[in-house]
Amino acid sequence: MGENMQARDERRFGRSELLAVCAALATMSIIVSNIITNKQLDLLGFALPAGSLLIPVDYVIGDLVAEVYGFRAARRIILLAFAMNALAVGFFLLTLALPGFATFTAQESFQAVLGTTPRILCSSLAAFAIGSLSNAKIMQVMHVRDGESRLAWRCIFSTLVGEALDMTIFSVAAFAGVLPWEVISQMIVVNTLVKVAVECLLYVLVTRFAIGWAKTLS
Repeated sequence: MGENMQARDERRFGRSELLAVCAALATMSIIVSNIITNKQLDLLGFALPAGSLLIPVDYVIGDLVAEVYGFRAARRIILLAFAMNALAVGFFLLTLALPGFATFTAQESFQAVLGTTPRILCSSLAAFAIGSLSNAKIMQVMHVRDGESRLAWRCIFSTLVGEALDMTIFSVAAFAGVLPWEVISQMIVVNTLVKVAVECLLYVLVTRFAIGWAKTLS
């Protein structure tokens, strides 16, 4: 009987297992997003970076971890994803720099997909770290104040602030002196509002159910 109970415990999916899955998904998301974002998708006549396909994963995972596990766990996952992305970029750049074998003829294609300018890379990494950490911290502060109530307000307001910081840091750091300030300001406002609208939709369809389920785990 003791062996049967131990076997059931080993098969049980709990909060620690879910946290590991969230960490893996968050890391996958940032690495994949940075690779595919160079492709522009056609969305009803509007250009949409392919990296936007990962937004649902980012938002649901970010809200779930901050709400269920707290800011410290969210910070660890954000920093882990940040470090793994930086490591992946390092290997991308090393691969591009090393000479290819005589039969390898796809260097330009590799460069187009995996290459990035130092300015864009640093801007993206800084924006991700600051925006994500701000989002998680706001979730924590509001949770302490409100308890289990007002979950929707926490998810949406934290996204508004986090994405505003993310887009502002990235747009200014990456494009100041390259694009007019009017265009940069428009990018910040439009992208932030679109992402908040996506957050609202995801909360209704997925996030609130995922968080509710995660809180039932032991």
